[in-house]
Amino acid sequence: MNSEVFEACFKKILPRLAKDCVIVLDNASYHTRKLEKIPTSATKKSDIQAWLDSKAISYMVKAELLDLVKANRGQDKFVVDELAKSTGRIVLRLPPYHCELNPIELVWAQIKGEVGRRNTTFTFSKLKPLFDEAIKNVTAEN
Repeated sequence: MNSEVFEACFKKILPRLAKDCVIVLDNASYHTRKLEKIPTSATKKSDIQAWLDSKAISYMVKAELLDLVKANRGQDKFVVDELAKSTGRIVLRLPPYHCELNPIELVWAQIKGEVGRRNTTFTFSKLKPLFDEAIKNVTAEN
């Protein structure tokens, strides 16, 4: 999965959702592609200058450039949030590292635990059947 694939699917799903729905997403990288790439200390000076030029901000050395970026960057905006907003819907983001709010994480933990307990050969060919069996053991109660 990547941002391009997820966003294409997201665009197709949005019109099918109720107008007053709230879309809950975790913080997977493909859910959080930023609308604007904000320069960091790893960014080339010329790219930082181009970013500041696009905002009509004057600058000097790289450290000053980054200080200006921090002072003028605003809040991060994500592509999928803006896609949802453009159709009158809201994205609610889960806080990082709160698996209890993301039920699929509990299911994955169950599957990984079962596979780990039953894996005695540590070979890929034997791992697949263990994985398939662990998935079959997931119930609606899980």
